[in-house]
Amino acid sequence: MDAKKLGKKIKIARIELDLNQTDLADKIKAKQKSISRYETGLSMPSIDTLVKIAKALEKPTSYFLEG
Repeated sequence: MDAKKLGKKIKIARIELDLNQTDLADKIKAKQKSISRYETGLSMPSIDTLVKIAKALEKPTSYFLEG
């Protein structure tokens, strides 16, 4: 999975729900800086974290894993 593509999907899904990075971080009990790093493709979330992100953003986990 391409980190930049995954990051774009996270960002788009977050914006669709009118959440900022801090809102998403609070929902998954993470730091805003981590969300920023995921969205820019600087780091990849663990599978557990990705599942939390998917739930918070009301998407199936598979949405983020599709090429």
